Amino acid sequence: MKKYLVPSVIISTILLLAYYLINDSLLNGMLHAQFHILVIIFFAQSVPVAWLMQMAQKETSQFPIYIIGAVGFRMITSLMVLTIFYLLKTPDLFPFMVQFSILYLVYLIFELIVVLANLRRN
Repeated sequence: MKKYLVPSVIISTILLLAYYLINDSLLNGMLHAQFHILVIIFFAQSVPVAWLMQMAQKETSQFPIYIIGAVGFRMITSLMVLTIFYLLKTPDLFPFMVQFSILYLVYLIFELIVVLANLRRN
């Protein structure tokens, strides 16, 4: 679980530091006002995903099922979060959705890199 959570903490910390320290000065306020909430949500998704990956390593015969479950969990919860923000009528919804999609891809690519590193040849 540490193999996944520690890098996830590092990614989340870098993103939060970018939001709080350089958003106004270097990025000219380009990040959405809710960006920090998105990072926290994606990190919160990482905890059950890390648990599923740990379970996948213990039961190697069920490895693909756990990984597909982790990706499915991330996708379903992300769609629910997008729906909630849409229903709350978040201002500047298009930039919000673009940043949400980029964060989704960043965490998904990270997740897949971790999975590929753990694959073994039979």
